[in-house]
Amino acid sequence: MLYLIENLDRSIYEPIVACNKGGELAEALKRLKSEVVVRHLYPWRKLLTLIPRCIDARQLYKFARRKNISLVHCCDLWMSGYMRYIAGRLGVPSILHVRMPVTPRDVRKFDCGAADRVVAISSRINDNLLTAGTPAEKVVRIDDSVDVELFSPVKNAGNTLREKFSLDGELLVGIIGRIDAFKRQLDFLNAAKEVLRQSRRGVKFFLIGEVHSPVCFEKIQKFIAENGIQDDVRCTGRLNDMPEVISSLDILVSLSGGSVMFEAMAAGKAVISAGFTPRKYAYHIQDGITGLLVESQEPAELAKAIIKLADAPQLRQQLGCEARKWATKELTHKKMAEKTQQVYACLLKPEEADKNQNDKQAGNQ
Repeated sequence: MLYLIENLDRSIYEPIVACNKGGELAEALKRLKSEVVVRHLYPWRKLLTLIPRCIDARQLYKFARRKNISLVHCCDLWMSGYMRYIAGRLGVPSILHVRMPVTPRDVRKFDCGAADRVVAISSRINDNLLTAGTPAEKVVRIDDSVDVELFSPVKNAGNTLREKFSLDGELLVGIIGRIDAFKRQLDFLNAAKEVLRQSRRGVKFFLIGEVHSPVCFEKIQKFIAENGIQDDVRCTGRLNDMPEVISSLDILVSLSGGSVMFEAMAAGKAVISAGFTPRKYAYHIQDGITGLLVESQEPAELAKAIIKLADAPQLRQQLGCEARKWATKELTHKKMAEKTQQVYACLLKPEEADKNQNDKQAGNQ
C-alpha cells in the first residue's frame, strides 16, 4: 500500500486511506501526505459483530460520500464486506486485492466476484480465483513489488547482524516474518538442526520477527533447548532496519512466500523458497537462476538446499546477482503502481477519466 500511495499520480488521483488502527502504517501514510482516517472496523463475517459492523459500515459510507469518493480499493479480504457496502451505496467501482492463496470456499465466503476487479498478486492466486468461478474479465494479475533502491546491495554494504551479535566468519541464514505457525519456523529449525549436524561450514541461523503467537514461540524455545542449538540460533524479535538486516544475511529462507523474498532478491541475496510455491507457479524464484526452489515441505530437503549454498559461495553470488537483475526489471514499485493506475483508469466513469486526462494535459502545457 505504501508503495502504491507513494507512486500514485497525484495530478489525477487523491488517495484517502481508511486504516483499522493507528500506528506505523498510518503514520507512514501521513508522511506521504495522504489523508488518513483511523476507524476501528469489526470483522465483517463474525455473527456477534453484526450490529457494530453495520454501524461501522454506515459511518464509513457517510465519510466516503462526504469526500466524494470515486473508487473503493480494498487491500484486505477480511474487510471486503465494507468495500462492497460502500461501493454499492455510492454506485462507484471497487477493487479487491487478494494477497494469499485462496480456496473456492474462500472466494465464495468473501464474495470476491462482487468486486469490479480482483487483483491477484501471483499466477497461483490468479488460478485460484478463476478455478473458483471468478469471471476472467474481472481478474487482473499485478505482482507485489519492492523498492530496489532501498534494498540495494550497494547502499546497505555493512553487516548489522554480525555487529549486533558479535559474529565473525560464519555463514548467516535467516527466516523473516512474525513468529507464527503459518510461517513454519519450526520446519526451519528442523532443517537447521540437520545442517548443523552435516555441514563442515560454520553456520548461524536467525529467526527475525515479532512474536505473534506465544504458543508457537514457546515451542520454538523448547525445540532449541532440547536439541542443544542455543549457540547457533538467534531469535532477534522485531528489527526495524530491514534493508540492513537483509543485506547482512548470506541466505534468506522463505517457507510461506511474501514480499521479503523480493526484498532479498533486490539486495542481491541468495533466496531459498521451500514448501510453499509449486514449480509451475514459480515465476520470480526460478530454480538455479534467481534462487533455489524446493517444492517439498520436508525439512530434510530444505537442509540439502541450505548445505548446497553453504558449500558454494560462487553459486550464492551468481544467484544473488541474477536475482537483483530480475527484481530491477520485474519487481519495481513504480511498475506495480503504473499497472494499478491502469486498472483505476479502466474502471472510472468515462467522462471522469476524460476530464482527469484533460486536466493533466492542460497542467503540462
